[in-house]
Amino acid sequence: MTGSLWNHKVRMLVVATALAGIVAGLAMSAPRSVSSAALGSEWQCSKAVFVTTCHLTP
Repeated sequence: MTGSLWNHKVRMLVVATALAGIVAGLAMSAPRSVSSAALGSEWQCSKAVFVTTCHLTP
């Protein structure tokens, strides 16, 4: 019985850690607006994790 309870607790800890990692990964990968003052107002920039992309608005 004790071994079964221990396995259940370890399994729940692994699941909770995995879910926290997934949430953190999604939060980091969501695109965010970036100030493009150096480029001018006609440029729109966004940043996701380590990648910044900019495009010229029509």
